[in-house]
Amino acid sequence: MSQAAAKAGKDGPEYRARTLLGLALCEYRKGNFPTSLKRFESTISELNMPSEDAMMQNPGTAPIGLMKQAAAFMTKMEVYQAGIALRRAGEIMDRNLRKTLKTIHKQFAQQGKAPPIESWYAELPEHGKSGDVLPMVLQQVPALKQDFGWAEIMDNALDALDKRIAGVDASQKPKRIRLDLGKGKSKDGSLHYARALGMGPYVIHENSQAALDLVSTGTVKAFVSESESLAKSATLLKRSKEGSGCKTMPTTCEKLQKVADAKSNGFGDTRVVVVGKDKDKAVTLDTCNTNANIGILVASQAGVRVTVKGQEPRDLMPKVPLVFDFCREASLEAESASPVLFVQAWHPEFAAVERTTEVRVRSKAFGLSEADVKEVTKVINDNAKKSWDKSAKLWRKDSESYSAVTKALQEEASAEKKKEEEAAEAKRKDDEGNDEERKEKLEELEKKRQAKRDKQEEKERKRLENKKKMEEEKMKRDPWLRAPEVVKAEALIEDFKEQRRDANAKLEFDLSTSLTKDISKAERDLKKIIKKAKKAYKKSQKAGNVGTPETAVEEPSAKGDTSGELAALKAELAEVQEKKKRAAEADNFKEAKGLKKREEELKAKIASQEL
Repeated sequence: MSQAAAKAGKDGPEYRARTLLGLALCEYRKGNFPTSLKRFESTISELNMPSEDAMMQNPGTAPIGLMKQAAAFMTKMEVYQAGIALRRAGEIMDRNLRKTLKTIHKQFAQQGKAPPIESWYAELPEHGKSGDVLPMVLQQVPALKQDFGWAEIMDNALDALDKRIAGVDASQKPKRIRLDLGKGKSKDGSLHYARALGMGPYVIHENSQAALDLVSTGTVKAFVSESESLAKSATLLKRSKEGSGCKTMPTTCEKLQKVADAKSNGFGDTRVVVVGKDKDKAVTLDTCNTNANIGILVASQAGVRVTVKGQEPRDLMPKVPLVFDFCREASLEAESASPVLFVQAWHPEFAAVERTTEVRVRSKAFGLSEADVKEVTKVINDNAKKSWDKSAKLWRKDSESYSAVTKALQEEASAEKKKEEEAAEAKRKDDEGNDEERKEKLEELEKKRQAKRDKQEEKERKRLENKKKMEEEKMKRDPWLRAPEVVKAEALIEDFKEQRRDANAKLEFDLSTSLTKDISKAERDLKKIIKKAKKAYKKSQKAGNVGTPETAVEEPSAKGDTSGELAALKAELAEVQEKKKRAAEADNFKEAKGLKKREEELKAKIASQEL
């Protein structure tokens, strides 16, 4: 991330945005939604878009905004809203990938080696990990790997969310088993399962815009009027097109055309069902082809009752719509022959981008021509621009089933968090319980370390004693080595060696080479000085002087009191050494070398004074 932050130039923001987006998606996959939300916000800030609304209008950036919404909803466990955002993001990503693949396919086709584009699209659900075409394409176009990776993360997140909802809503799993064909199956049939899309068994009509539209457009009024003489069931809409029943109920059909969620629904039909002709026999209603549809019932008279499997029966009030989940088994009963309007409309939380995609992909199964598809998608898009957000919010308002699922998942998350906290507390207590044992082990370890230090100190002490003894023996054996000029020469060599060690540590190899030459010269000079001192010593012995070469400096009384001079020399030496140290730290080796020479001179004078 530090490298991304330092990236400059015109490509810098894009580079940082891609990096942050990858981190956001990874955090989302791990279920760390608050952190994921922050990463998405940082990603959006790097895009320099005028606003989030502008970003949502751009197919390339819209999935990022939608994933941010999903992360925000998941922090509050508003799973159905998160599901909407994830499905919309997935649809847009799928469209983007199809567009990219179409361009690549065109380039391959010009080279004469491109399989049909349909075979490319068929492998999209596998995200390029398997198949005969896309893995090969990814090898030639590696940039696609990131897009496929993001699509896979979103797909897996939607799967995980759907399973989480199914763990609380028992009706979800049977729907998926019946409607979901799996990733490897064709998507152009008449069955479809929308993940993370829920619904209670019964919903009051005030929460459904489609149900309200049936009343406001006059559809209900026309139905009650025209169904009085109806003796048998009649189809009014079939796969978004007019049915045969419109001949006998023209006004109802005309009014029904204004109910956009019913008119544009390619999956379902709208028909009039006559129940109660056989008083003791219930009429079983059609079961949905997709859970992205809702059922709406309107009775023309009293005495009609609907029963959803596993639920208590509900009486239908005359002329008042009742919304129900017809993906569950449902049946109608009546005390006498009664016409009932059964409308199949889009689920309010199934977004426009999803509806238009399904209509286009399944147009053949729905029996729609190209002109029909254009007409239906126009109705969907026009209605979405006016009222889709409003319809979705209305649907969720005071929803008992949604509240129950959200509450259950929040409690589940709280229980999991509490479990983690209890485990952490138990670990802390366990650590405290083992604290005494840990202290004993630390004390034992410290004893071993001290024993090792004592052993090393004893070894060093013996080494120094042996060195001192060897030097004393050497001096007794070769007393001329204590001559001042010999001591000075040896000190000079030792100083050069120290300087060379410093230069090597700082990788100053030129200086190190120069010092090596100085050391060699000083060692040659030392040999000459020792030879001369030895000769002088032997000459003095022959002359009858039983003293040592340094005798002259061992008797300060012969030259007067030199204690004051010696102290001044030592003070100057300390000052020179401090200056040399500062010069070396500042890499001023030239000055350090000059100070070193002065240091040698002072050491030699001090040595001659002390000997």
